[in-house]
Amino acid sequence: MGNLLPSVKVNQMIVILSILLMRVTLGTYTISGEPAEQKLFQCVSGQVESNRVRLYLSLENLVVDCMLPKKPGSSARQYLNQLELYTSSGLVPTMAIYNSTNSATFAFKLIMNASSWRVNIPRKNITINTAPAPVDEWYVEFSMFHSLSMFSKKGSILDPLKGTLLDVAREPILQWAIGEEVSSHIIEPHLHHVVKLQVSQSPCAADVAVLAPVFAPGTHTGVVLSVTGSAFTSQARWFNATRTLCSLISEVCVSGCVGISIVDLKLTNCHLFLLTNRGLFISQDLLSPVTGPLNFTLLFLPALAQMDYSATTIWFSSQCVTDRIYFSDDTISLISNEGEDEILNSKCVYSKYPFKRWFLCQASTDEITKNPKQRYLSFLYDRHQDTGLLLSHTKENGTMVSVFGVKEEQPLDRCTKFPTALIDFQPTGIFLLDNSVILYGSEVWTSSDRGSTFKWVFSLDDQIVINALSCNAIGVVVFFTDQGHLYIMKSGLARHAWLNETLAMASTLLCDHMGTLMAIQLGKDNPSGVIYKTIPIEHLIEIHEMGFAKPLALQYTTDHTVLLHENAATPPSLDELHQHTRGSHFTLDHVGKVIYFSDGGMMVITDVFRSHFLEGFAGAVVGEILEPFKGASLKEEPMQSHDLVVMKDGQEGLSVVLQLRDLDPSKGFNSSHVGKTVVAPGFSSYLITGLLSDGRALAKPTMPALVPPVIRHRNNEWLLFNSAGCCCDSWGMKEGPCRHAMQSLDGLRNNALVRINVREQLNFTFKAFMSDYSLSMVYHKRFMRVVLTNPVVIRVTAVHSWDETNNHMLTLTAFSHLCKKATTTVTVNIPEASMLCSTSTFTFTLQNTCPEGLQIVYVSPQPISDHEWLHGDPVDKMNNKRLFSLPINYRPPSGKGVSIPYTDNIYNADPSKARPRDFYAISKNSGRYKQCAGKKSAEECGCTDLLKVSPLAINSDCRQRVLRLTFPVTNFNINLFLRRTEHADIPLRSPYFVTVTEVNNRTSWKVTGTNVTPTMERMRQYFKGSLNGSLYNPEGLQISLYGSELFHFQISVIPGVVLCDLVEEVQIYVDEPPLAFPTQHLVNSMAAIILGGLLLFGFLLSYKGVAMPTKDSVKAFFKRHQATVSPSNTVSPTEE
Repeated sequence: MGNLLPSVKVNQMIVILSILLMRVTLGTYTISGEPAEQKLFQCVSGQVESNRVRLYLSLENLVVDCMLPKKPGSSARQYLNQLELYTSSGLVPTMAIYNSTNSATFAFKLIMNASSWRVNIPRKNITINTAPAPVDEWYVEFSMFHSLSMFSKKGSILDPLKGTLLDVAREPILQWAIGEEVSSHIIEPHLHHVVKLQVSQSPCAADVAVLAPVFAPGTHTGVVLSVTGSAFTSQARWFNATRTLCSLISEVCVSGCVGISIVDLKLTNCHLFLLTNRGLFISQDLLSPVTGPLNFTLLFLPALAQMDYSATTIWFSSQCVTDRIYFSDDTISLISNEGEDEILNSKCVYSKYPFKRWFLCQASTDEITKNPKQRYLSFLYDRHQDTGLLLSHTKENGTMVSVFGVKEEQPLDRCTKFPTALIDFQPTGIFLLDNSVILYGSEVWTSSDRGSTFKWVFSLDDQIVINALSCNAIGVVVFFTDQGHLYIMKSGLARHAWLNETLAMASTLLCDHMGTLMAIQLGKDNPSGVIYKTIPIEHLIEIHEMGFAKPLALQYTTDHTVLLHENAATPPSLDELHQHTRGSHFTLDHVGKVIYFSDGGMMVITDVFRSHFLEGFAGAVVGEILEPFKGASLKEEPMQSHDLVVMKDGQEGLSVVLQLRDLDPSKGFNSSHVGKTVVAPGFSSYLITGLLSDGRALAKPTMPALVPPVIRHRNNEWLLFNSAGCCCDSWGMKEGPCRHAMQSLDGLRNNALVRINVREQLNFTFKAFMSDYSLSMVYHKRFMRVVLTNPVVIRVTAVHSWDETNNHMLTLTAFSHLCKKATTTVTVNIPEASMLCSTSTFTFTLQNTCPEGLQIVYVSPQPISDHEWLHGDPVDKMNNKRLFSLPINYRPPSGKGVSIPYTDNIYNADPSKARPRDFYAISKNSGRYKQCAGKKSAEECGCTDLLKVSPLAINSDCRQRVLRLTFPVTNFNINLFLRRTEHADIPLRSPYFVTVTEVNNRTSWKVTGTNVTPTMERMRQYFKGSLNGSLYNPEGLQISLYGSELFHFQISVIPGVVLCDLVEEVQIYVDEPPLAFPTQHLVNSMAAIILGGLLLFGFLLSYKGVAMPTKDSVKAFFKRHQATVSPSNTVSPTEE
C-alpha cells in the first residue's frame, strides 16, 4: 500500500473510502445564484462572507478556522468525536495559497476547545514585504485530501474549497482616503438620477475596485467614489472628492467648478485617473508614503484645450505589473470627438508612466494625406510588441486599425508596423487580451497576430456592443450591449455564446478575482450602498439554444461519425451575406456544440465546412455520435415497412426520385415529409425537397457519386429521419458537455507568470485527453494548438507526441535569446473543446526579466556560516583567525594616510561614541550614517542579524566583522557564483564579465589574475570608453592587496548581459602589516647600525689579541658576593 500511495496511510484510505461509499451528510458552501456544491468542511477567517471564501492579510498573523458542518440533531460530543476521528486518521485540512509567481502550503491543527481546525500563519511566512506595491492577489484552496487532488473534479467532495487572499496592507489604493470619507447614505437621495456606473478594477487584484456613479446632466454635481476590497459584496468605503478637485480647478479657472461631474475613471498600477467634465486629474503616486488624503493634479493638455471633456473617452489596457522595470507599460490615452464630416474635430493623445509627457496619437502620414478628416475611436498600448493600436474611421475608407511602434518618451512612429487593416463595419472600441485583440461594435472581430489581420466572430441585429470585460481567472471575455444583453467569448477561441440575462438600467458588470461575474448597482438595502447579483455563466451557456430553421441531411461516414448537410436557401438572402454566413448558418464558432434530435440521438460537432461542393447544400458539419440516432417509429411512419426504390433524375444525379414498392400511392410521401431525410447506412442519404404524383418524392442525395441509376433498399435497410428544422422542433443545437481536458505535467498553474533569464531554456509539457473517459477515434490526433503573442523576443518550439493510450502530448521549449525587456503570452488550447470546459485552455506569460532571487555571491573556499559571522571565532588550518572585529565607528584609510580617512562609509556605527581618526577637517566633514542616521545610539539603529552579515556598503553601519587576511595578500582568489532561488549555485563565467571597484576609493590594490579569452578582449574593445573601469572575466579572478586594514570591493556584472543589476561586495581586512613609512625604514636602519657595530667591536677585540670572554668568566663577572653579618669566631684577649 505504501508503494502505491506513499503519502497516504492505510487508516487514511479507510476513512476516505468510507466517506466516498457511505456519502455521509456533508456541508455545503454555496455561491449566490448557483446550485449548492458538496463540500466536506467550511473555512472562515474573522467574518463569514456571503458568496465565497475571502481572506485578508494584514500586518498581523493570518488565522483561519475550518470546521465540519454540524448535522441537525447531533450533540456537541458527537461533533467532537467526528473531528477526532478525522484527525487521528491523519486527515486534517491543508491550505494552499498561490498567485502567478509563488505558492505555499500550510497544514491545520486540531483545536479541541474551539472544536475546529486552525492554522496560524505569521505574515513573514507568506511575504516579508510590507510597503504598498502592485502585488498579485492570492488564490487559496482548502483540501482535506491533499494527496488525492488529482482525482478531484467540480462538485465532488474531493473538490477543494476555493477562495482568495488579499494583502490589504500592500494594495495601493486601499491605503488612501480619496477626499473626505462619507457614509454610503450620501448617495441615496440621488439614486434615481444615476444613469450609469463607472468601475475600474485594480490590475493585480480584481476584488479591489473603484466605483463612480454618473448622474444625469443638471441633476447632481460632485465627484463621489467608492472603494472596495471585496468586489462590492460586503464592504465599501465612500469618499467625496469634490472639494479636493475643486481646489485645483479654482487655481486655474475663474469660474470655479460649479457643475463638476465624473465622466470616467481608470485605476492603473500606480495612479488613479479621474476624467471629469472639467478636465483630467491624476493622483499622486499610490506607492508613495501615506501622509494624508490622496493628492491630485489637474493635467493641462494643450491638444485638448478647446475640447469638451464630457464627450471625451479615456482608454487603458489593464495589466498587472509587479516588476518596476515594466511600470512604463502603463499607458493612458484620451480621445475627444466634436462635430461631423467637414467640421469634425478629433484628437487623440497618450502618455506612458510616469505620465509626465503627452504625445499625439494619429493616423500615418499617408493616411492623413489621403483623408485628413479622421475620427479616432480608440488607442491602446500593446505591451507584448511595444506597439500602439489606433482605431479610426473615415467616410471614404471606413474603419481602420493601424499598428504603430511605441518608444520610450518619443512620439509614435509615423509608419505603421503592419499594413493598415480595413474593417467593413464601424466598431465602438478595441479590447486587448494577452492572446488576442478584439474589435467590438455591431459586430465582433478578433486578431491572433496583434492587429495585422482580423477574423469575424459574430454579428448583432439592432444593437451594438458598448463595452467588454475580461474574467482572467476563467478565460472569458464578456460583452454587453446598449440594450443590456450579454455575450461571452472564450479567450483565445473565436467562439461565442449568448447569455440570457439582461442588465438593469444604471448597473454595470464586475468580474471578481475568482472569475465570478456579477451585475452591480446602487441600492439602499445594503450597508455598503451597492447590491450585486451573480450571473451563472455556465448555466446560461447550457440553456442557450442556437439552432436554426433549416433542414439537415444526415449521412453516416462510419459507425461513430456522421456528416450533416445543411440545405441551402436559393438564392442566399442579403442578410445572410451581410452576416458573413455566405448562405451557411454553420460557422467555426459551432465547433464543440452539440446537435440533438427530437426522436433521439446526439452528436458533437468536430469540424465545419462553410461551403459545399454540391449545389443545393450550403455547408456541412462533421460530428461524433454521443448518443445513437433514432429514426421515426413504424407506428408513426408505417411506410418504412416497404421497400424503397431510388431512381436518378438526370445524368448528374444531383436529384433523385423516391418511390415506395407495393404501397397505395395515397399512403406514400406527403407534405409532412418535406425536409426529412431518408437514411440508408452504407449508402447515400436523401433529403426530401418536394413531392411528385403517385406518392413519389423528389430528393437530393448527399453522395451522388454513390447513387446508381436505380437502386432498391429493402424495408430493413432504410429509415426516415426527422431533421426538418427548428420550426418543427425536430432538432436543436446547444453548447456540448465538456469532453476534453488538458493538464500541465510540470505543475504549472493557469495564468502563471514565468520569469525567464537571458540565454535560459525552459521546458513545459502538456497532455490533452478525453475527460469523459472515451477514446479518441483518430489515431495520433493533434488536440492542442499553440498561439504566441510575440514569437520574436522568446523562441518557443513545439514537439508533438502521443503516449501509449493515444493521449496527445505537447512539449514546449522556450529560449530567451535577447537581452531586452519583453513578454510573450503562450496559449495552449483545444479548439474543438466545449465552452463549458474549464481546463481546455492554458495560458501563461513568459517575461524576459531578471528571475526572482537572482544574484551573484562570493563563496569562500572555507565557508563561514551566519552563526559564525555573528557569534563564532573560526580559524583556518594554520590556526589563524578568519574574522576581524572592526572598531566602533571605523573608517578605512585613504590615499593620504592611515589617520586621514575621508570615505562616507562608516562601519560598526554607534552615534553615541566618538569617531576615531577625526583629526583633520577632511575627515570631520566626511562620513555619513545610513542605518543610524538620526539615531542616538547603536541600539536605536535597528541592526538585525541579516544586516550585520550583509557586505553591502548601504548596510555598513551594521557591519561589525569582516574577513581577515594577513599581509601580504597576493593573488587572492575571488570565487563568484550565480545564485537563484530553488536552483543550485553555478560558477560565474563568460559572458557574465565583471568590473571591480573599491567603494572607499583606495588605490593600493590590483587585479592580478583573470582568464583572458578572445571574447573578453572583444568585449573590452566594445565597452571601451563607456565603462568606468576595466572589464574582467570572473573565471580565475585574483586580487593583490598592497595596503593594510579594510578593503571594500564592489564587483558588478556589465550591462547587457542580464536585465537586472548583479552586484556583489567583498570586504577584506589586511592584518599584521609592516610598520608604516618612515618608521619601518628607521627601525631597519638602526638594526643594521647596531648589528654592524657589534660585528666591528668583535673584530677589533680579535685583532688586538684580546681573549674573548668565556662562559665561566662571564658568570664570574656577573656573580655578586653577599656581605656576612654573622658574629666573628676570634677570641678576645681579655677572655683569656
